[in-house]
Amino acid sequence: MIFETEIGCISIGYLNNTLFCEFGKHVSEREPSNKLLLQLERYFRGNFTTTFDAVLPEGPPFTRKCWEACRAIPFGKTITYAELAKRAGSPKAMRAAGQAMRKNPLTIITPCHRVISSTGSLHGYAGATDPQSEELKRKKYLIEHELRTMYV
Repeated sequence: MIFETEIGCISIGYLNNTLFCEFGKHVSEREPSNKLLLQLERYFRGNFTTTFDAVLPEGPPFTRKCWEACRAIPFGKTITYAELAKRAGSPKAMRAAGQAMRKNPLTIITPCHRVISSTGSLHGYAGATDPQSEELKRKKYLIEHELRTMYV
């Protein structure tokens, strides 16, 4: 399933029974649940502020803990990679937490855009380092979208 959004196309689908959410890529012919599609549609319309109904994909234990901790970040809020590592049970593993976010296949459903650097700057989203990259523009857009939605 492909969604048109203000920040480009988003593909949602399954690959080997694992749900993926990708920007600008076609993922699979198998469609995600209607409930999840409705939640995503509501998210982009600005009237969905809770957790998405999707099962976490398989991954290494610490990576999954990071994804779980990321899903617990409230809508419209951000935390640092250090805080994410702490919430995942390894306070000194902020780089590993960053790598877990980089491996996140569900970029909106597991909202890695809500994790920022300790300085408050946006970097590292989807592996991006250039502040003008499309990836970091998306991260900024998603954070601002959630903030706008909170006060509507």
